[in-house]
Amino acid sequence: MSTDIVQPEPKRDRWGRYLLPDPGMDGATSTLAWTRATTFAKSISDTFGLTKWQLRMALKGLTMRPDLYARASAATADDKQVLDQVAEAAKEAAASSSGANLGSALHQFTERLDRGEQIQVPAPWDADIAAYAKALAEHDIKVSAELIERIIVVKQHHVAGTLDRILHSPAWRLPRIGDLKTGKDLSYGWLEIAVQLALYAHADAMWNGLTDSYEPMPEVDQEVGVVIHLPVGKATATVYEVDIAAGWEIAQVCAQVRGLRTRRDLARPAGAAVAKREVGPRLNRAGLLNAIKAAKSEAELLALWEKADAAGTWTDAATKAAKARKAQLVAA
Repeated sequence: MSTDIVQPEPKRDRWGRYLLPDPGMDGATSTLAWTRATTFAKSISDTFGLTKWQLRMALKGLTMRPDLYARASAATADDKQVLDQVAEAAKEAAASSSGANLGSALHQFTERLDRGEQIQVPAPWDADIAAYAKALAEHDIKVSAELIERIIVVKQHHVAGTLDRILHSPAWRLPRIGDLKTGKDLSYGWLEIAVQLALYAHADAMWNGLTDSYEPMPEVDQEVGVVIHLPVGKATATVYEVDIAAGWEIAQVCAQVRGLRTRRDLARPAGAAVAKREVGPRLNRAGLLNAIKAAKSEAELLALWEKADAAGTWTDAATKAAKARKAQLVAA
């Protein structure tokens, strides 16, 4: 196997975002922080169940590590950095990351296999890798060895991410974005998965870490993506087709949600109540429209609006009638 197939990763910022130049600016040397595709896809995900699980693991870990309990007790409620570190260490103590570590190992084994390497997989995970190879063969799927774990950017949403695979099959019109998932249950993750794969399929360019430059994104199917589900230790692999056309529609909603999160004008301190001058008797809506039509000046129209607005009786119909009457007065 040629070692130059494996791509080095670019630098990241402290939030884990890729630091890459804009692909639309030739020869650009400055870098931008790109929102991670996984973060973008989570914008409308329901994380309630995951959060509860993480809390349970942290509590369990604290009962196993008195030193962590002591450190948390010594910290103040405002000492976020220390408490975050304790929480992560507690989850680790409860072996909450063991599944993730095994999943990462399976990812690496499959990548090496797809690159054409001869690999020795220890039991019992050798059965998982055998199931993966069998699933590819049964569906007549081939993997582009040079396009494994490649970084892409989507300028429209300022997103960068790492796609797992680009897959080929004689049964398909175009190559498809492929993704390997090793978790136990995907039933709650399909929304997020569909968005991720759709982002990869709509990428503008692919980063080459060997040359520090962009390459054109290969043409891929933007309607259907593929997920290979390889749960750790189960010796089974299931191939799913994913509707990434719908995923792309959902991605637009994610973008709207992220934009709305930046709104800072949704509330303001209420001012003190100010009594408004009454202008004539209180008018109902029918009487208001008649009064607007009979107004002799713009000042009279303004007075009617002030009174009706304070009483809550001003309507869209009143606005339309006032504009019409104002035009008549101006013309006269």
